Amino acid sequence: MIQFELPDEEALLLKETAERFVTEKYTLPQREKMLEGPIDAKPACWAVMAELGWLAAPLPENVGGLGLKVGQITPFLAKLGAGMILEPVVEVTMHCAPTIARALPIDRAVKVLEAILSGESLEVTVTGSPISAILSGDSFVLDGCAELVLGGAFADAFWVVARSGSDSLLVRVTRDQVQIEPFRLLDGQAAGRITFDEVTCAKSEAILACADAVAYGDDMSMVGQIAEMTGLIEALYRDTLDYVKLREQFGRPIGRFQAVQHRMADIFIKHEEAQSMAQLAAAAMDAMDDAYRRHLVLAARIKVSENARAVLRDAVQLHGGMGVTDELPVGQRVKRLLVLTQIGGNRGDHLKRFRSAA
Repeated sequence: MIQFELPDEEALLLKETAERFVTEKYTLPQREKMLEGPIDAKPACWAVMAELGWLAAPLPENVGGLGLKVGQITPFLAKLGAGMILEPVVEVTMHCAPTIARALPIDRAVKVLEAILSGESLEVTVTGSPISAILSGDSFVLDGCAELVLGGAFADAFWVVARSGSDSLLVRVTRDQVQIEPFRLLDGQAAGRITFDEVTCAKSEAILACADAVAYGDDMSMVGQIAEMTGLIEALYRDTLDYVKLREQFGRPIGRFQAVQHRMADIFIKHEEAQSMAQLAAAAMDAMDDAYRRHLVLAARIKVSENARAVLRDAVQLHGGMGVTDELPVGQRVKRLLVLTQIGGNRGDHLKRFRSAA
């Protein structure tokens, strides 16, 4: 049974810290300056985020984490999403680190995660790509290409999910072992095309029987993306509400026209639905068995993506031409939402996964 609770003191503190961080570090001019820097340079704020403990938030205390529940973290991620941060917090905090924590024995996980949680080593997961692993003597040889790896442009290492026959394995590959083609997405996020050309990894270092850990990490990542989307939806709602109160037509604010009021009511409903689905997905991570957990997380992902597209469309229409420029935050938030709704596949891809998880 899932029970929704009001945010506790720790969740509120984390959320407030994220709000202050975005206010101080991520004004539009500051963000634009960051985008002008080298694509493959490690984000300037990464060390600060590590010092604040953000990277360790969802991990158990026995591996060096803060031991927070997923529901305590999603409000904080929503604020970072609304701020359109360029650091791969979700990719590391909600995907790579939880996968490692579940896949490795505790003593080994502690050693591996120490460098990641301190910000010393930025490492991301490569999953869902056609990477093959062929056993050759005492080593696995990896071949294949991951077309889109978020954070891959500047990652120090990759935790690769590869196929060895009918089985999966998880192996760590360092940056100097692969070919990286960095690029920016529509929203400015740095990503990389990672090519594995006969990359050799010791068999003893490979993690076999990792399917459950990988599935958990994938679901955690999806919850993080949902949280980011809800933060952006809320920000777009507030941006648009402020705009229709000020924008005048025929001698009065357009927010006083009934058609606009109905449209704003629709956006508000979409926002509330997204918030509820985000809470459902977060609670499922803590409360449900694996199959039911994936079922609920995918359902939330599909619903929130649909609502996100409806909200960004209405926000642009109500802003007019200003809604697609970079002069206002709304234009950049729309781009970020468009990218988030396509990560991991389109609506049809997620519906197929939902049906198979049922």
